[in-house]
Amino acid sequence: MSVFVNGFYVGNEVYPGVFAEERVGQQWMIRQQDSRGWPCRVGEVKIDAAGSEFLACDCRGDVKGRASNMRTAVRYLLN
Repeated sequence: MSVFVNGFYVGNEVYPGVFAEERVGQQWMIRQQDSRGWPCRVGEVKIDAAGSEFLACDCRGDVKGRASNMRTAVRYLLN
């Protein structure tokens, strides 16, 4: 289900206040609502070249964790 916050498309809700917007290819932009309710980017989740792992990458592109599913990869970004 598509979610709009303050008229801004933020993707699908993964956790309360955390949204994943599908990008080109096998990657998703992850946003989290700030104290004012605006979605702020916290990083991206990408599927590795082999297609077996989800990579949690911060805004600079550094890998913060590897997971077997999307929800776990998002948790790496939030911690």
